[in-house]
Amino acid sequence: MKLEALLRAHGFMRVERPPELWEADTEDTALIPLLGEMIAARLALGGRLEELTLNASNVVVAADDFDDEGRGPAPGEYVALTVMGEGAPEDDATWPAQGGGARSGVLQRISGRLADAGVRYAYTRSFDGKGTITVFLARKA
Repeated sequence: MKLEALLRAHGFMRVERPPELWEADTEDTALIPLLGEMIAARLALGGRLEELTLNASNVVVAADDFDDEGRGPAPGEYVALTVMGEGAPEDDATWPAQGGGARSGVLQRISGRLADAGVRYAYTRSFDGKGTITVFLARKA
C-alpha cells in the first residue's frame, strides 16, 4: 500500500515522513481502521487531535539489532507508523508479547486490528507526559 494519500488525508494532525517512503505490505481496508484506533487511543488518554503527530518511517532492523530474548521486530525492512501525543501515561507494552498477544492496554484492545493489518510488531511507550503507539508493517517487495 502506498501511504502518501493516507498521510495527506491526516493533515489535520502533524505529519512527519521521509522524502521517499516505502510501500507497506498491507491493505487500505485493514490499515485505515487500525490507524483510526491508534488515533482514538491517544485521544482517550487526553491527547488533542490537532496536537497529535503521525510519523511514518522506513526502518531496517539488522540481525545485530534483534533482541536474543525475542523482543523487538525480527530482522527485515519495515514501514513504521507512530501516533504520538500528550496525555495520561500507559504502561509500556509490545505486541505480540512474549507468550501471546499484548496482556493489557491499548495493544490488547486493538490486537484484532493489528493482526488484520498484518502488523509484524507494535509497541506503546510513555515519557514526559506524552505517549506513542508504533506499528511495524513489512515493506512491500
